[in-house]
Amino acid sequence: MKGFIFLAVFLMLGCSQQSKELSIDEIEQIKNEIITRSEKHASDLENMDYESVMTFYSKDLIMFGDGYYWGDYLTADGVWKDILGEDGWEEMLKWDLQNHKIHVHSRDAASYLVEFDHEHLVENGDTIRSSGSFTYGMQKFDGEWKAVTAHVTHIPVRTDDEKWWSKYSPSNRSK
Repeated sequence: MKGFIFLAVFLMLGCSQQSKELSIDEIEQIKNEIITRSEKHASDLENMDYESVMTFYSKDLIMFGDGYYWGDYLTADGVWKDILGEDGWEEMLKWDLQNHKIHVHSRDAASYLVEFDHEHLVENGDTIRSSGSFTYGMQKFDGEWKAVTAHVTHIPVRTDDEKWWSKYSPSNRSK
């Protein structure tokens, strides 16, 4: 009897997995939706539009940054209010994203990694530059992709010579 139950569960899971497989076109569509959503988020940051920035995050958000647990949605809310509010940065000069890497898990779940470079002005007129990467767990809610997990790593802007590991990256490997 236990063998029959195991077989029945195995067959049900196997059949449901096959029916949930995504086509290459569906995967590409999801990747494009996530990149478009992320680029809008970057544009909202450049425009210092706090309300729009916060729509990128799920209310169930979990955040880590620079090696530490930062918190949840309310943490992101506080961080962006400080940065984008009246007493925050003077002006966002740029927020560029590159090297979008997405692994689609299902129609409503994906892992998303992306590098960023950004510059902003502070009150004394200095320009602050940094770069780094974001890792997001993305989930689709009511037709809209939102970050449910976020990890950010900030680093000082580096030259290509300082990216010692880059000789091993796919774009620099000899064929």
